Amino acid sequence: MGIGDIRKMAETSPLLNDPFVEKVWDLINGSSLFEKSPDSLRALRRSLMRESFSFFARRSEGYAELFERADVDPKSAELEDLARLVIPADMLRGEGHSPFVIDDADEGGEYFMSSGTTGKSPVKVYRSPIDLAIMVKANADLFEYVYGQYLEPGNGTALFMAAPELRKRLSFVAFVELALESKDIELLYGMKMEDSGEGDTPWQKLIPDRQNVVKFLKSKGEPKLFFTAPAGVYLMSQMFETMSITKKIIYKTATRAPPVDLGKGGVVVTGGGSKGFADLPPYNEIAQLSRKYFKASRSDVEVPTPFMDVLGMTETLTAMIDNLGTMDKIPHPLSETFLLDPATFELIEEEGKEGLLCVFNPFVTTWLEAFYPGDLMIAQPSERYYGREFVFGRRLTIKDGWDLQRACGGTLEEMMTKE
Repeated sequence: MGIGDIRKMAETSPLLNDPFVEKVWDLINGSSLFEKSPDSLRALRRSLMRESFSFFARRSEGYAELFERADVDPKSAELEDLARLVIPADMLRGEGHSPFVIDDADEGGEYFMSSGTTGKSPVKVYRSPIDLAIMVKANADLFEYVYGQYLEPGNGTALFMAAPELRKRLSFVAFVELALESKDIELLYGMKMEDSGEGDTPWQKLIPDRQNVVKFLKSKGEPKLFFTAPAGVYLMSQMFETMSITKKIIYKTATRAPPVDLGKGGVVVTGGGSKGFADLPPYNEIAQLSRKYFKASRSDVEVPTPFMDVLGMTETLTAMIDNLGTMDKIPHPLSETFLLDPATFELIEEEGKEGLLCVFNPFVTTWLEAFYPGDLMIAQPSERYYGREFVFGRRLTIKDGWDLQRACGGTLEEMMTKE
């Protein structure tokens, strides 16, 4: 299903007759969210939280009973009430998401799954057409804000180190493909699947699509957008670093690289974290090495190649994105992102204190998307629209008394580190 079909189905959704969904739809598709002050956005999110609770109480007997049992009045709920409703992402494994979906959710959507490489059942989440349309618009707007530029439709080319078959499974792959399609920007997949007979999982069948990689390297389109895991850009930079002069000349003759000229507006976008790659250097060191071999410019002046990192998960409709050296991770303006003390589950108000990351997306219409993936993060004050930015700390571990696995799609590093 392409972005045109998704938008057509979303725009004819019966749910748009509900005043709350209509309001959410108009806000997401508006143009002023990123211009609002932190205080006005905080008030807007509080209002949307109450309206979202009321929406789900109207649509689902299960949610109505949940609010009653939790002694939460949707019309006057506060952030402390939301903190008591968040669920661990592990509850969404297997068919765990199904009981949370309202009965009259729009049909015709798509299911996304986590990689399943943790050995547990993958998280599996249903996204209705209207939620898919919101996912693309909200994430694309957030991407452009963090990127610092507007992506001109029809300009540029992108290389994504994933296989096209993963578009139907991983939400991050779907978002990138649909967002670029909405911008009419060429997308090349840098991987493909080959049945090697050595395993049953998709990750064991991934091999590089050298033809597409070379096409990207030789392309003169601007900007060039390189989507990869941190390990992907690191391994490619290491390959250039250790090449002999003779081999570099031969490689450059064939591909125009190294260095890889990303052109005006070029950017490296990473995602998937570092799981499965024990020897990966710190992110700053990866960027430092990679900037020797990936070049970009702004207004015809060469600049340190921008590195953006995406914290996305199967269970959340929108990601958190940072831009190295410019801003730490920042959520979408309407996404309620907050920290809890992992021992007491009380809200952490102070800046600079590590806490359990919780996410609530009031613009999701299919289920009450309020969960914690098991990441510890630190909130820092910010002058940007959200008033706070977030720095990743670490994953909770069994030693902390936790056994959570984030349901992200870190397929690239998994592929690159497989035996």
